[in-house]
Amino acid sequence: MSGSGQSLGSRTLRGMAWAYGAYVGGRLLVLVQTAILARLLTPADFGLVALALTFMVFLDTIKDMGLGNALIISDPEETATRAQTAFSWGVMIGVALMLVTAAAGPLAAWFFRAPGLTALMAVFGVTFFVRSLGATHLALARKELNYRVRTMSELAEAVARGVVGISLALLGAGVWSLAIGFLCGTVVSTVVLWSAVKFRPHAQITRTHLRSMVKFGGMLTVIDVQSAFAYNLDYIFIGRVLGKSALGLYTMAFRLPELAVLNLANVAGDVLFPAYAAADKERLRDTYLMALRYTAMLTFPIAVALVVLADPLIHVLFGSKWEQSIPVMELLTLQALATTLAIPCGTVYKVTGQAHILLWLAVPGIAILVVLLVIFTDQGIEAVALCGVAIHTAALPFTTLIASRQLRLPVLANVRAVVPALVAAAAMTLVMVALDHALSAPLLLIVAGTAAGMVVYVGLLWLLAGDDLRRLRRMAAPA
Repeated sequence: MSGSGQSLGSRTLRGMAWAYGAYVGGRLLVLVQTAILARLLTPADFGLVALALTFMVFLDTIKDMGLGNALIISDPEETATRAQTAFSWGVMIGVALMLVTAAAGPLAAWFFRAPGLTALMAVFGVTFFVRSLGATHLALARKELNYRVRTMSELAEAVARGVVGISLALLGAGVWSLAIGFLCGTVVSTVVLWSAVKFRPHAQITRTHLRSMVKFGGMLTVIDVQSAFAYNLDYIFIGRVLGKSALGLYTMAFRLPELAVLNLANVAGDVLFPAYAAADKERLRDTYLMALRYTAMLTFPIAVALVVLADPLIHVLFGSKWEQSIPVMELLTLQALATTLAIPCGTVYKVTGQAHILLWLAVPGIAILVVLLVIFTDQGIEAVALCGVAIHTAALPFTTLIASRQLRLPVLANVRAVVPALVAAAAMTLVMVALDHALSAPLLLIVAGTAAGMVVYVGLLWLLAGDDLRRLRRMAAPA
């Protein structure tokens, strides 16, 4: 790799290190908070919040019409004017979404047969406005691959959300402890972004570069909308057909795969987008394979641990009242893994101007998923999870094949990139399954299984891909 390529790779991995710092620290805090709240609240409380967020996630995809992503790829001399445009229009969109969310509360309450949604969505809607105030600051930090800012804002948000939420839950606030905690965390995150990024917008609405920014960001927004639709179809069907208690069990089953695997994919996508955008065609291939290789190395052992240890993890962390979530968690972990491995491919489509490919791939998948959910949702939440696993796993080979053609990359190069992690994960699985049959104490199984599994995984990975691990260490933390 050339010197400039090494510099880009080093900046990318340092960015990922800081992003994962926020990811690991913030998600550990969220996990602790969830474990506490799971014992204070009921599945119906979590289900009601999930219903509100299911509706909001569609509006969240259009929160800035892609202006933040357009700002990331802007030329340095245009950054200041584009930032002002992104901020002014982003805040207006945030206000509009806040009002739409409040107005849609009664409709959502009727559709899901949950009267409590009306007031709950009005509170959640305020977060659109609050988050819009810091969205441009976050985009500017991402443009510079300065993920220390993200680390600070996400950790502060997690702490504020947890302190407020748990305090209110102990006082008997029920579902409102989740809603008010969510809002307070968003406020704190925005304050941190303003304090860490020097950008100070003017109190005026500007249209400079607006058309070109919307043109670029518009396609990404359309893709985000269809992604939100695809990833929330299960919530919609469960909430409508099976009710809020079933949805609460389903969301708890998704909590660990989301925190440990899927959010990791989102973090990687956030870092890779500006990194890919800075790379030429030749370096883009190297960056893509590097991302795929290290993503597999990191996610495979996490997925193995979640699947094998699902039973003791649910009982120890959340309590026995959530045990119906165990088989669902195993399935959703596999779905999250397939999604994670597709992230580097999707980022390639975006930066090469071929984002419409994501739409072509998604439309048939969504259509098939709708049919499956219509047929199988009344069979329970495990059947719903199995439908999602089937769709996302089947889509992964097509996604990878098309990305390889875009980069003129042999398909086998993708396989070679993940083989070391795959072999090490297989060995880890055998060790952990053996311990699962030998040990009965849940906490002991978690500790011993995780420790033994990681020793086997890291040791075998060092034998198979030691150069990659050493390169990762040098690039992420150079002398």
